[in-house]
Amino acid sequence: MKKILSIIGLTLAIAGFLYSSFHIFGTTAKFIEQHNLKSNVKKLTADKNKKTEELTVLTKKNAEIKGQYEQLKADKKIKTVYLTFDDGPSPHTDQILDILKKNNIKATFFVIGIGKNYNDYKKIIDHGHVLGLHTYSHEYKEVYANEESFFKDLYKIRDAVKSTTGLDVKITRFPGGSSNAIASKALKTAIINRMTKEGYVYFDWNCDSTDASGNNVPVEKLVKYGVCTTHSDINVLMHDTHAKKTTVQALQQIIDGYKKAGYTFETLDVNSPKIQHVKQPELK
Repeated sequence: MKKILSIIGLTLAIAGFLYSSFHIFGTTAKFIEQHNLKSNVKKLTADKNKKTEELTVLTKKNAEIKGQYEQLKADKKIKTVYLTFDDGPSPHTDQILDILKKNNIKATFFVIGIGKNYNDYKKIIDHGHVLGLHTYSHEYKEVYANEESFFKDLYKIRDAVKSTTGLDVKITRFPGGSSNAIASKALKTAIINRMTKEGYVYFDWNCDSTDASGNNVPVEKLVKYGVCTTHSDINVLMHDTHAKKTTVQALQQIIDGYKKAGYTFETLDVNSPKIQHVKQPELK
């Protein structure tokens, strides 16, 4: 009997020892895990704080540089040119993109939709350029029939661009410009007021390459009229259509002309200088 009790006691002692060992091991492992977790959290927090400080410094520096740049522009010490192409994409778009890439220049393309390959919108964006809306059909009688007709056409090109690029584009150009004689003054006023309320900004031009005057306009004429140096901000009107092959041929010389005159090349956005024939009310 005593022998049996001894065996039972020994068994219980061993079990107790094993339980204690497992408990101590589990507690130790848990402690180590928590310690490592706290160390990792501490390290990640330190890294986050460091990155936040670096970002704050860079943001401040960027704001200072941007402010200096804007001041230089305000003082007319920086001259800017915006190359714009209407009515594309076209079979010439790739050539235009190649020339711009060669010169490390970005441009703004005011696109239409009728008969176009929507994928070309994305191609333009993928090359780092900017899209503007030039209405879907560009048919004056349809676009300027009335206010609703204009916006139906505008929304159609907006949706076509958004479906392939994901971008909700807010810069536009009137077919024929805001000073066109097709739409009545009352209609243009109504359109402009509604565009302003909806956050759209339209751009005209203060330099006309004259490629809209006909097809196969001589390169020499396009260069002569396409390089304007009378303003510190120049918005150049050109066209990207199948019939405008001489525009492509003149493009490099036009670029060279602005480089020689000391202009920088930029793309348009809603905050760009509003070169407009008919002035738009301020956005509210």
